[in-house]
Amino acid sequence: MQIHSKQLSMVIDAETVRGLTTVKVSDGYTLREYHPGDEDTWIRLVNMGQFSSVWDVAKFEKYMAKHERRKGSRVVVNRQGVVAATFASVQEGERNMGRLDFVVSHPDQRGHGFGRIVCTEVSRHLVDRGYSKIILFTDDWRLPAIGLYLSMGFEPQMSREDMPGRWDAIHQSLDARP
Repeated sequence: MQIHSKQLSMVIDAETVRGLTTVKVSDGYTLREYHPGDEDTWIRLVNMGQFSSVWDVAKFEKYMAKHERRKGSRVVVNRQGVVAATFASVQEGERNMGRLDFVVSHPDQRGHGFGRIVCTEVSRHLVDRGYSKIILFTDDWRLPAIGLYLSMGFEPQMSREDMPGRWDAIHQSLDARP
């Protein structure tokens, strides 16, 4: 599948977020907000996520400086550290819209539902803070993540002329998956 420079966007409304099912983490794992000391394993995890930039402590600290991110971001941890995470943000330039940023799970920990757990809990945090919609941005090739977001109730946004065709191709790829 061709990778496009303009990311896809998806939105979920507060009512849908309130209806999401709570999923518990497995024994040996804990869901919680960010704690100082999470930086090293979180940075390693984000760098495994194949995002467009490389993270280091300085970038992480600058990113976490915003109050919404410190209080709203969620991690799943085990004794080795952070195994899944996403940041809570505010969508710049949009009124009353929160944002999920950099959803990532450790490759060895996928399939446990941790992505759903952190996305659900961050979305709930943002709705509880009064945001009526939550947006996220993703790439065409992140099919497992897109499948998760669609299953949660996120809806594709047709923000550019090429979006309907791209979304059609994504839906066909998702339908063809075993």
